[in-house]
Amino acid sequence: MNKTFVILGCHRSASSLVAKALHEAGVHMGDELLSGLPDNPEGHFEDMDFLKKNVEILDGDVWNDVNRPLQDIDTTALIKEKNNVPLWGWKDPRTTLTIEKYYGHLDDPIIVSLFRKPEHVARSMAKRGDVTEEEALSLAKAYNRKIIDFLSKHFV
Repeated sequence: MNKTFVILGCHRSASSLVAKALHEAGVHMGDELLSGLPDNPEGHFEDMDFLKKNVEILDGDVWNDVNRPLQDIDTTALIKEKNNVPLWGWKDPRTTLTIEKYYGHLDDPIIVSLFRKPEHVARSMAKRGDVTEEEALSLAKAYNRKIIDFLSKHFV
């Protein structure tokens, strides 16, 4: 049986670091990974197929609307396509918002949940220039709440 690793965490919460560590440990994190940018020069280790699927589920390239309604999009085909190696997984912070669309189709996944102090996440996000520090703090807390709600529903 293959093992699936799903990384949940807000942007700037060390998810790229964890995804890179899994990748270097032999977990297949995708064939086409999001390339590096100035704020993450070694790469994000985000599977472009899952990133695109999350954009489809969220009906746009959004990550800062945690209450956005999710589109009824099939994820089964993507999971079947990726579930062809013994150790595989993915990381895209948007998955924190869309995990319920995937979870029921995964066989005993390993959920890697990342929590970093929201203030640190907010400073890092604001430094990137996408949002203000106040908006980022609210987002970091909302992402953490989404993870806690998901874990409470499925693991407690």
